Amino acid sequence: MPSLYDFTLKSDVVIVEQRGNGLATPNLTCPGSFNLPLDEPLRIEKFSQVYRDYINGCKEFWQEKSRDLSSYNVISMADDINDIRKSLNHDKIMLFGGSFGSHHGLTYAKNYPKHVDRILVDSPEGLTHTVKLPLNVDRILKGLSKMVSRDTILNNKIPSFIKMVKRQIQSLETSPIKVDVKHPETNEWVQIVVGGYDLQLITASLLGRKEYRELPYRYLQMQEGDYSWLAQRAINIRVNQDENLMPVLTDCASGAKADRWLKLKKQSKKAILGDALNSIRFKVCDSLPNLNLSNELSSDFYTEIPIVLIYGSQDARTPPSNTQDIMKHFKNAHTIRVKNGSHDLFKEVWDEIKPVMINYLTAPNPKLFSSPAIIEAPVNFKVHK
Repeated sequence: MPSLYDFTLKSDVVIVEQRGNGLATPNLTCPGSFNLPLDEPLRIEKFSQVYRDYINGCKEFWQEKSRDLSSYNVISMADDINDIRKSLNHDKIMLFGGSFGSHHGLTYAKNYPKHVDRILVDSPEGLTHTVKLPLNVDRILKGLSKMVSRDTILNNKIPSFIKMVKRQIQSLETSPIKVDVKHPETNEWVQIVVGGYDLQLITASLLGRKEYRELPYRYLQMQEGDYSWLAQRAINIRVNQDENLMPVLTDCASGAKADRWLKLKKQSKKAILGDALNSIRFKVCDSLPNLNLSNELSSDFYTEIPIVLIYGSQDARTPPSNTQDIMKHFKNAHTIRVKNGSHDLFKEVWDEIKPVMINYLTAPNPKLFSSPAIIEAPVNFKVHK
C-alpha cells in the first residue's frame, strides 16, 4: 500500500474495503481447508474436483447464514463506491486502484462517469480481462527468455531459457519424480511426487510476481537434478489450503464472453504453460449463484475522463496488452511502462513511481499532466544460492 498521507494535501483519502473481503463484515472466509495427495503428481482434474467440493461447501455455509451471494460482484461493488460518495456529499471523486482494484475502479468510471475527476491505475485489469489468455502468459515467458540471453552470467549457462522450460515440463510430465521435502505443518520430512502440471502452475504464478527473477536459476537447479525448490512450492499448494469466497464469486461474475472462452480453449492447447495462470478458479463457476456480467462489462464506452495507467513489461497477470485495450476507451490516456516490472511494481520501483502519482493526483489540471513514458526496474537475476 502506498503512502496515502501524501495525497491528503489536495483531497480526502477514502479507502474502500471491497465487500466480503479483508476488514469487511462479513468476511466470506470459507470454513476449514482442503488438501491434495502427495503421492501422485498434481493433475488438474483432481485439483478441480477437490476445489469444487470445498467451494460448494463454502457456498452452502454462507447461504445458511442468509447471505445473498449473487450480490458479490464488481458492479455491486461499484455501487458501493457511489453510495460512499453520496454519503460524503462529494460531487466528484478520484479513483486509484491496482489489479482487481483497477477492474473495480474502471467499472465505476463506466457506470458513473460524471462523478469521476480522474483515474490512476497500476497493473491494470480492464473490464474484459478477468479471464487470462494463455498466449499472453507465453509472451511474458518469451520476454524473460530474451532477458536471460542478454544476462552476462546466465547466458553462458542457458542458451535458450524458453527451450529449457519446455524440456523440464515435458520431462516431468512424462516421468514425475519423488522429492523429499519438509511438511509445512509438521516440519517433518515427507516425500512428494511432482509432475509437469506442478511446474506449469508454479512457473505461471511466479511470472506475475517480482520473483520471476529467480526462475532461470531454479530451472538450472532442476537441470542439475535438484528439485527441492519445486517440491517446497508444490507442497505449499497441496497442504491445508483455504479460500475466501468473495474473489471466486467476483471473478466468476465478471468472467468472459463466449469468444474469449473459445480463444482461451484454443490457446491453452498450444501454450507452453497451458492454462496454468487461471488455474482452477473458473472450474467452479457453474455451481455458484453468481450473475453473468460479461456482456454488461464488455459493452462499449468512451470517455474524456483523464487516466494514467502504470504497467509492468514482465507482468503475466495483467500483461501490457491490457493497457492497450483500456486506452481505447479513454480520450485522455497517459501510460507509464515499467521496463522489467512485474505485478509488484510498488516493491520494485516505489521511489520512482511515488512522485509521479502524487504529481498526477494533485495536479490542478490532470489533462496537462506529463511524466516519463518509461521507468526501468532493476533486473537483479538470482544466480546463486
